[in-house]
Amino acid sequence: MKRTAYIILTKVPAPGFVKTRLTPIVTASTAAKIQQAMLQNLLKQSAQVRQHIDIFLAYQGQTAAVTRSFLQRLPQWVHVFPQISGSLGEKMSAAIANCQQLGYQHVILSGSDIPQLSASIMRQADQALVTTPTVLGPTLDGGYYLFGARQINVAPFLAADISWSSASVLATTQQLLAEAQQAVTLLPKLQDVDFAADWAELAPLLEEKP
Repeated sequence: MKRTAYIILTKVPAPGFVKTRLTPIVTASTAAKIQQAMLQNLLKQSAQVRQHIDIFLAYQGQTAAVTRSFLQRLPQWVHVFPQISGSLGEKMSAAIANCQQLGYQHVILSGSDIPQLSASIMRQADQALVTTPTVLGPTLDGGYYLFGARQINVAPFLAADISWSSASVLATTQQLLAEAQQAVTLLPKLQDVDFAADWAELAPLLEEKP
């Protein structure tokens, strides 16, 4: 068994279901294609580390038929399981706990909308957990794109009362970790795609365009 699991937390790309904050500028169909392109890019990066890290995808689907079709098109080396209902933090916490219960010593989780997230950074996150019990990848807007932990209970840091759409997410999480005396390593700061301006800046990084 490998030491590390990497989880991609994502919605199934479907018009009107994903990246809705892009839709004032682009159509719902284009927003879904953008989500699919970013996910495909992340899977390509994940493929470069899968010799040493098992890859999981925690999904939230809109309809059974669309979800089934999406899952059937994933590479066979991607392990899948559904997200639970609840807040973003509760979904993240449950996904990490799921892999911890499978026996992984290091569990790393990210969203799927980070075109700058590379195989190199995934390896850095894994290596960071050798020296600290947690790792965070900050975003430019005050949030974070990645959370990783050893075999510790992450619920107090993720399923807490956090305003996930605010610019204080990273600072709040760091405070919760500090109060619990859990050291954290910070990865390079990256930009995620929340708005059309973010996509316009980061789209050139993707090999496959929507």
